Amino acid sequence: MPHIQDPQMKREPRTGIDILVVGGGIGGLTFAIEAHRKGHNVRVLERNDEGQYSGEIIMITSSALETPKKWPGFLERLRALASPPTFDLRKYDGTFIQHHAPGDSANPSLSIYRKRLHSLLNTYVKELGIPITYDVKVDAYFDSNTSGGVILKSGQRITADVAVAADGDENGTATESWSKTTSTDRILDVVKDWDPFVTEVIRATPNNQVLDWKLMWRDPQPQWVSKGGHVVQLGDAAHPFLPTSFSGGTMAMEDAYSLAACLHVAGKQHVALATKVHNKLRFERVSCAQKLGFKNREIFHNTDWKDEKAVPTKQHKMVGDWLVCHNPEKYVYDKYHKCAEHLDTGVEFLNTNIPPGYKYRPWTVRGLLGASERGEVVEDEGDWS
Repeated sequence: MPHIQDPQMKREPRTGIDILVVGGGIGGLTFAIEAHRKGHNVRVLERNDEGQYSGEIIMITSSALETPKKWPGFLERLRALASPPTFDLRKYDGTFIQHHAPGDSANPSLSIYRKRLHSLLNTYVKELGIPITYDVKVDAYFDSNTSGGVILKSGQRITADVAVAADGDENGTATESWSKTTSTDRILDVVKDWDPFVTEVIRATPNNQVLDWKLMWRDPQPQWVSKGGHVVQLGDAAHPFLPTSFSGGTMAMEDAYSLAACLHVAGKQHVALATKVHNKLRFERVSCAQKLGFKNREIFHNTDWKDEKAVPTKQHKMVGDWLVCHNPEKYVYDKYHKCAEHLDTGVEFLNTNIPPGYKYRPWTVRGLLGASERGEVVEDEGDWS
């Protein structure tokens, strides 16, 4: 495939690690680019035709924008397509509450349409010459002590050192869809007492139709890696997010930098250890980000807006500094060996990429929703701001 534009990326020495990425979404493509830069051999399989991608505006915070500074020309092109993620929090009737501008001033966060970000990542992958095959369906994954891979619907078997499951619908049974629609009349009935601006925007929707998008939220799944260590989940495949977390895209991109770096540190002979270290370094942080989505949801849905004391203070942040001020690639190089020792011998290891002062505790969706129904405020120790 001819290059559209040669980014002239400086690659690390070749590692010899062969990687198969299943899913050409934001997480999968970000990983493919970074794994290529780290010197790994990467191939991408995407079940849809090229360009079959849409979606809403998403926020990518600073922690996912540090590593792309090493991708020639990418960040400049990205920021040209995006806008600052500043927003005003208002009551349903339009009354102003507070202004939010999440991010690091030295490395600002951004808001961008999902399709624009995906299109840029897809173009950049092709510019780098990374092989990507569209309209190919995966039927099953397999894993052994030495390799992993997939079996396609066609029956073809593809083997690699690592198979990365980056497709948010791995088993094909989920009903999330960008194509299912419903009438705007249903939506107008829900927001009939809201700010007229909201209703006018809805009425302006073409063909009186909007997407009926099912939001999926699942219990945190701590096991992202197969028993043999040669198949690993990444992004939404490992951890779906509520939109109120403001972190789904960011966490998928963070996963990409982390996994590519873990494989770089480990080398071809220790691929299985690398995926397990990556899992250990990432799970608690991602789970905290998922829980933050619930906490923000409670503010949006259950605040008594007529009670001034109940309204969130200016100190409350929808996205805390612990999320924004983090470099997942550097974190791997700082923590990999200690974490590997922990997995090997059981020596104590504590992640420092979660809210300061917080000791991670498992939680479930049912537990959080039960607390909400009882009127209990979910509070955790540590600094989540």
